[in-house]
Amino acid sequence: MNKFSIAQEILQDLNYDGWLIICNEDSDIHSPFMLGVKAHARHYIYIAANGNHIVIGTPMENPMIKKSLEEQNVSCRIESYSSISDLKSKLGTVVDQKRIALNYGEILNTSQNTEYADCIHLGDYLSLKSITSKTEFFSAAPIIYKLRSIKSVSDLDDLRETCKITMEILNDIPDWVKISMTEREVKARLDYEYLKLGEPSFDTIVATGANSADPHHNSSQQKIKEGVLLIDTGMRVNQMCSDITWTYWIGGAPSEKFLKAYSALNESKENSLKYYIDGMQSNLPAIKCRESLANSGYDHEKLFFHGLGHSIGFQVHDVGPRISQNVSKDEILVENMVYSNEPGLYWENEWGIRIEDDVIIKKEKCERVTQAPKDPLLI
Repeated sequence: MNKFSIAQEILQDLNYDGWLIICNEDSDIHSPFMLGVKAHARHYIYIAANGNHIVIGTPMENPMIKKSLEEQNVSCRIESYSSISDLKSKLGTVVDQKRIALNYGEILNTSQNTEYADCIHLGDYLSLKSITSKTEFFSAAPIIYKLRSIKSVSDLDDLRETCKITMEILNDIPDWVKISMTEREVKARLDYEYLKLGEPSFDTIVATGANSADPHHNSSQQKIKEGVLLIDTGMRVNQMCSDITWTYWIGGAPSEKFLKAYSALNESKENSLKYYIDGMQSNLPAIKCRESLANSGYDHEKLFFHGLGHSIGFQVHDVGPRISQNVSKDEILVENMVYSNEPGLYWENEWGIRIEDDVIIKKEKCERVTQAPKDPLLI
């Protein structure tokens, strides 16, 4: 079943007439998510509960959109607009006197974070309000959550392929990374490899030495030196992203402190993965991970200051509950959600280690689609 049909069923369940996605210059990720291509000019996607879907776009991009939707077996009317007045007329017909979902998040401090839905520009919202006074608008957050939090069979196939390719590239790193290369040179080479088959899923982190103690380090002109080299990277092939962190040691023999910390992190990851299963509270894997680190003698409250995992999908940080000791016990993992598992230990001004795998939530045992090295790769 294609995404339009799935969204149509969700709309019927919610008693909404339609879901309107407004996109201009890549302003809403749900446009390429639904269309399968990136359309940059202003366009409107209307998924209708009655199946009368429509895309209003430009003559320049509509043929590309039409071809992509046909490949997905989506039945959809595609229209072009010639002027602003023509666009307003067409939009007015689409939304008039209906119950329409729009991509805005709900009020802060509600029980569930809906930032993932917060895409519509205020000007676009006000323009819609000026076109019709009788239309009821609602947040599309419930639609987006159901569409994106639990992955389809084709999504999971895309994920496995993406992760396989990413691991092959990371395994090759010792063959070409050298001391005195800059972090940005390594990042550029990885981006080049990804663009052969897909695209980077986020801005790769290449961190040498003390930079590796900053989990969100911005790759710089710093030259790589002997010691820790942390690479957090990923790519997107088709509809799914990978997100993998491997920590290497470059030049000479690794220190005893590094090897001990790497082993403890790997053990904590293995222990926590036992709880990446359907029906599990999403805080429990993180609690078990930290218990393991404490048993190994590490002050995880000081040295591990981020969550254990996040949802992965069409975006590298996708829709779904976080995996953290701080989230509500009411947040539950569901079969075929996809998550990262990324414990880390960081010594400020010295170095840090993070080991990250991607997994699929299953009934009794998670499916691991990546496998970080049990022992650190040496360069």
